[in-house]
Amino acid sequence: MELYFSTDVLLDILQRPPPSSRRRARLVCRHWRDVVDDRTTEMQSRTKPLIWDTCSVEAHVVDFSTPWKATCKRMADSDNYFRAGVQLVGTCNGLLCLYSNNKPGGIIMVVNPSTRQKLRVSPLRGAGLFVGSRRRPVGWDQAYSFGYHPITGRYKVVHVPCSFDRVCEFDAVHVLTLGEAAWREVPLVIPGAGGAKCNLNAGVVSINGATHWFTGGDSARIMCFDLQDERVISTPLLPALPAGRDRLGVAIWDGSVKTEVWVLNEERWSRWYTLRRDIPQPHFAYGEYVLTRISLSFDVHREKGRWLSGERAMSQVSKGSRGWSVAEMIGDKHCYRTFAYVETAEPLDVFRRKQLGVNTTD
Repeated sequence: MELYFSTDVLLDILQRPPPSSRRRARLVCRHWRDVVDDRTTEMQSRTKPLIWDTCSVEAHVVDFSTPWKATCKRMADSDNYFRAGVQLVGTCNGLLCLYSNNKPGGIIMVVNPSTRQKLRVSPLRGAGLFVGSRRRPVGWDQAYSFGYHPITGRYKVVHVPCSFDRVCEFDAVHVLTLGEAAWREVPLVIPGAGGAKCNLNAGVVSINGATHWFTGGDSARIMCFDLQDERVISTPLLPALPAGRDRLGVAIWDGSVKTEVWVLNEERWSRWYTLRRDIPQPHFAYGEYVLTRISLSFDVHREKGRWLSGERAMSQVSKGSRGWSVAEMIGDKHCYRTFAYVETAEPLDVFRRKQLGVNTTD
């Protein structure tokens, strides 16, 4: 006879470890997943768009839990994390990874705005040898990505040695796991190919336990670096053409006014969205809502896609569909990037203790 904790006892136990451990506990069984999803604070919190101003170095959080009463508030920065030269690399579970562009191999900081905890990680020596362009004054931060693997519960910063002015070929990436003191060079083995390639203009993104980048060139592919096994594979080729939650999406602009978004789901590409409006990058889908923009105006639309016979029908947003206005920004429209953000109590002290070699338990 199998014995089970009552739901209340199980909830009391699951609320004691940090949020990252609760996310891993979701994988034990359906009952545990339901308790974590339905009875814990962080899983009940709606993911919100974080609009990052790369020019003024400010973060704005949009709350559209009630779309027609949406608010856009500047994120408080009483500890002066967002100083001149700093850029946002990425977000994971409410943690922000910041990089200082003041010099190559700059300072990397992970912060939790909700708890005001911060973790300074080791800079990558020699990073300036891998990225840059004489024709384009861009930041070193764009060769980095910040990811999380749901099974291991580990956060990792990945550096892909790319360049903006050419397609680069390389045979290793650099990885730092939060809690470790030093970067590691991870060799890449790609069957049937030489070194890995990267076109940094397409970006480097981490989602669902993997870091992805675009190879560029005639035989363009999307490379996937698994954050658990730390090995690289190439994803299936895109459909022959000139992201729901936690899925990789590729936006294809047809050169006029239409953008199609293809999403990778179980090793198969499906067209999920057709939009006749601009979409912010790199993150534009938030649950059942889609974020679009016209110049400095950001709007949210409730997606109309449906599942039919096991297949997801395509959602469409027309040029005249304004949805709900959620943010009106100022300045240069090219300064803004969007990320997924959720308030969390995820602690950073545990990673600091690991860096210092203090024994700790997950």
